[in-house]
Amino acid sequence: MINIVLILTWLFIRIRQHQRNNLLGIALLLDMIFVAYYGSLFGMYILSMPYAEAILLDGFERYMASIVILNLFIGAIALVRVLDYQQFEQNFQKRNTQAFKSATTKSIYQMATLVTGFFAITMMYSEITGTKFTNEMNHNTLPLQMVRVSRQWHHLNHQKVLIVDPEVVDVNDYYAGYVGRYWYFTDKAIGQENFMMTPKAFRKTVEQYQYVAIPETHRTFTVLTKKVFHQHVVTGLFKVTKNRLIRMH
Repeated sequence: MINIVLILTWLFIRIRQHQRNNLLGIALLLDMIFVAYYGSLFGMYILSMPYAEAILLDGFERYMASIVILNLFIGAIALVRVLDYQQFEQNFQKRNTQAFKSATTKSIYQMATLVTGFFAITMMYSEITGTKFTNEMNHNTLPLQMVRVSRQWHHLNHQKVLIVDPEVVDVNDYYAGYVGRYWYFTDKAIGQENFMMTPKAFRKTVEQYQYVAIPETHRTFTVLTKKVFHQHVVTGLFKVTKNRLIRMH
C-alpha cells in the first residue's frame, strides 16, 4: 500500500505536472529499511534464541508490524510535503485566504487540517490512557518481579534454573518458564508452583537445579526451605549447594 501510493503519486506529478519530486526515492528507501529490519529480526531468531523456543514463538508478525507503522509514518511525511509543495504557497508568511490555488483547495486544506487534528488528539489521548491503565494493572507482573529480585543474564548458558511461582496459571501455560529463559538467557529454566511434598522429596527436587529464583513469596517453598536448609527464604535468586541456598546479588 505504501509503495502503491508513493509511486502513483510520483508518476502523476512527474508525468501530469511535469515536476520532479522525491517520492520514488522515498519508496525505495522504505523498501530497503523494511528488508534490513526483516533480515535483522530473522537473525535474532536464529542467533539469540534457543531453537526449541524460536520455532514455536508466535511473535514475528507483531515485530514486523512495528516497522510497517514506522514506514507508513515516514512515507506520510514525505507525501504530505510533496503535496503541500504542489498545491500551496511555500512562504508561510504569505499563506492567507488568497494564497491557495482555488477555493476548493482552500476548503480541502482547512477541512483536512481540522479532521486530522481531531483524530490525532483523540488517538493520542486514547494511547496515553491505555498505557497508563496497562502500567497500573501490570505493576506486579512476573517480568517486573524478576527485575526486583536479580540482574538479567546476558550470556547464553545452560544453567538449570528453577522459577518458584505461586501463580498456577503462569506455570501451567509455561509463561514462568519463558520469562525465566529470557531473563537468565538459558534453555533450562523451568517454572514450578506445586511444592506439596515431603522434606526429602523437596531437597531432591531443589538439588536438581543450579539456581533457584523466587520472584514472589511462596509460602510452601519458604516453610520447606526452613525445614530442609534451616534458612528463611522469601524472594531472590539463590545458588543451590548441598547444604544451603546462597543468595546471589
